[in-house]
Amino acid sequence: MKKSKALPTAIYVAWSITLAATLASVYFIEILGNPAAALCWFNRMLVLGLLLVLTVAILVRDTKVWRYSIPFLALGLPVSLFQQLVHWDVIKLAETTCSNAAVCTTKYFDLFGFVSQATLCFAAFAGVAICMWMLSRNRDMSK
Repeated sequence: MKKSKALPTAIYVAWSITLAATLASVYFIEILGNPAAALCWFNRMLVLGLLLVLTVAILVRDTKVWRYSIPFLALGLPVSLFQQLVHWDVIKLAETTCSNAAVCTTKYFDLFGFVSQATLCFAAFAGVAICMWMLSRNRDMSK
């Protein structure tokens, strides 16, 4: 009988982050009925893609999943940062930037005056990026 190797904790942490981000997205958009801008939908697709990639990596015990996560993170981090800067009014959008400019600039969730859905999205991508960096360096978070 072949003994299966234990996966690094970083994979499970990254998977948990993407699962939480996916569920939060479903909650905000589908359950609360908040309209989603193009940037929200783009990030939602990237987070869901990361969740699927990480799920398959766990199932097949692939410790090189960090390689497959790079495109998702390379797109998701800057887009979510851009959206965060829009919410903080650092970047001003023209009325024609989105199909509905209010959706791009309106914060439907605002915690402590600076945490919005964009903040949570950026934090999710950043957390997964840190996990994947640790995984690429063969570092286990449990040690």
